Amino acid sequence: FDPLRLNDAERAQWADIQTRRRQVDWASSRALLNAVSNGGDQNSSLSHSHGFAALALVPGAGGVGIDVEWQALRDFKGMAGVAYSDAERDYLESLENPDDLRATFYLLWTLKEAFAKALGLHLADALARCCFVDSYGTRRAEVPTTQSWRATVFAPRPQLRLAVVRTHELASPVFDTIDTM
Repeated sequence: FDPLRLNDAERAQWADIQTRRRQVDWASSRALLNAVSNGGDQNSSLSHSHGFAALALVPGAGGVGIDVEWQALRDFKGMAGVAYSDAERDYLESLENPDDLRATFYLLWTLKEAFAKALGLHLADALARCCFVDSYGTRRAEVPTTQSWRATVFAPRPQLRLAVVRTHELASPVFDTIDTM
């Protein structure tokens, strides 16, 4: 990462970062972006968390979104009450095992943030409109698009979750599904 290579908008973003941890996160994602050749007709999405960075590049039409999150301890039920659908909140409330609660919270969060980027939504809209649990507590995806899509959630490290969403305007049998790995 070389701050001297930043354009004016990036330089302003860099100057606004208040904490050292956020500086490290931002710098790691920009270093990754600079290390990869992004061809002219590729869409990209970038994410960072706790020193980890993720970049998704896809050729041609369609959108892409990526989110990487370090699974820090938080008030998961309180956050879900504000940011998730009623069904998702109720589902999280039903989880008694703290590890299951944390894993499920971050599964939902990374999917919502990756869909926000792939669909061009504000995060608040994606939190409210992208739902992954129905009123019966069944995991089922409802996202605000008529495009075909595919989402994959990875666990590259025990405390790290990464979701990638790819959208495409053409119907395809491999889309409209969520994979976990």
